[in-house]
Amino acid sequence: MEALSDSPQTLKFVHTYGVGLHAEEADPDVYDPQWQKRQVDDFVQFAVEAEESGFDGVSVTEHHVPMMTCPSPHLLLAAAAVRTSRIRLGTAVTALPLYHPIRVAEEAGTLDLLSGGRFELGVGRGVPGEAQIAVGRDLSPDELSQGWLESLDVLQLALTERDFTYDGKFYKVTQPTTIATRPLQDSFPVWLGAASMGTMQQAATRGWNAMRNFGSNQEHRDALEGYIKVAAENGHDRSGANMLVERFVAIGQTEDEAERNLARMTHSLGRFISFFTAGGKRALPADAEFHAGSGSGKKNRPAIVVSGTPDQVIDSLQQTIDETGARRLLVELFSAQERRLFVEEIMPVLRKRNTTAV
Repeated sequence: MEALSDSPQTLKFVHTYGVGLHAEEADPDVYDPQWQKRQVDDFVQFAVEAEESGFDGVSVTEHHVPMMTCPSPHLLLAAAAVRTSRIRLGTAVTALPLYHPIRVAEEAGTLDLLSGGRFELGVGRGVPGEAQIAVGRDLSPDELSQGWLESLDVLQLALTERDFTYDGKFYKVTQPTTIATRPLQDSFPVWLGAASMGTMQQAATRGWNAMRNFGSNQEHRDALEGYIKVAAENGHDRSGANMLVERFVAIGQTEDEAERNLARMTHSLGRFISFFTAGGKRALPADAEFHAGSGSGKKNRPAIVVSGTPDQVIDSLQQTIDETGARRLLVELFSAQERRLFVEEIMPVLRKRNTTAV
């Protein structure tokens, strides 16, 4: 079972899933455990369907607010792992500052064993303020940066080395340590949520993959070119197959139907944002995937949305591929009907167009 970044001559699709965002109710009681259970069950069933319909991977995000029933993405993926056999499973992303990196490495190893070598770990900084919550005190920008880089160091050591030690300001591993559940894959795939050029360089230096959402196609292209250059300087051969670019997708057989589906998506995201920013106590996620596009004229419409008929969506996604250089697309569709259209009318066309000779 090849990793998502293998076979750069092909185009691959990963469907990410915001558990709770896909509820059909207009105004659900998100505090009801029965509603929450339905969201969890729906995700596991979705993973099965995604495998059967030909997606290359499925990922789940991590958020800690009502309506998003995914505060523990690794547990959700463990359930999906035992119900699937071929599809790649990943996080987009695990909020690394909330955990000790050794614990994240252990759970990644466990998921890789449980899935038979199909897990791919996505990590990111998470929501602003969560690092302070994790350490129990306010941190300066320099401390935040140092703690983040140290956590990446320890995570990489834990996934690759035996009997490692580490002497940092925030993380100290004084006794030679080997995690109890080492990944089954020899070269375990890690994807770094990389909104900035600096984080892209971190991914490149470590030989990790990168995932991006907010930003123009040109910004993604510049980030990819810089990433490939820095990776080569550090002995890693990288290409567009090592970068995921995210898009929310709303499809309809007609433009009117697509607009209705887009409105439903926007309403769902708006409910999420209202929980997240209630009372002004929380900021939007650092990765900015939910930010409204400037000049869109549509309240709470995410800047990374693609909408329209199948032909229009094909043209838009092809433009993304051409202009960014990415060979991996991270998509999210909000209904079974839209996923069927995507699988039957969009994926085959884009795969055929973007398959190159070996």
